[in-house]
Amino acid sequence: MRVVIIKSTNTVMKDGVFRDDLDLSSCGLPDNLWALQWNEQGDESGHIEYKGADVQNDSITELPSWVTSCLTVLQAKLDAEEAERIAAEEAAAAAAEAEANP
Repeated sequence: MRVVIIKSTNTVMKDGVFRDDLDLSSCGLPDNLWALQWNEQGDESGHIEYKGADVQNDSITELPSWVTSCLTVLQAKLDAEEAERIAAEEAAAAAAEAEANP
């Protein structure tokens, strides 16, 4: 699983699917987080980038617990978008049916 989280834009990406402007306020992101990148090379590792020139990036071999919260927020957004798409399709089909059979 490839994951990227960018705090400044509230972006979460999982396996190439991403959304930005997500509400990550309840996810417990570190205050000085810039970004997390996971599994860039397909090797189940990654790094955390921090704001500020005086802070070193961290190499990681396990995802921090706050990543799960961010992925949950992303999935909720994707689920809501899918529900909206289905509702719009159903409404269009109902309108077409009503027009065909007045």
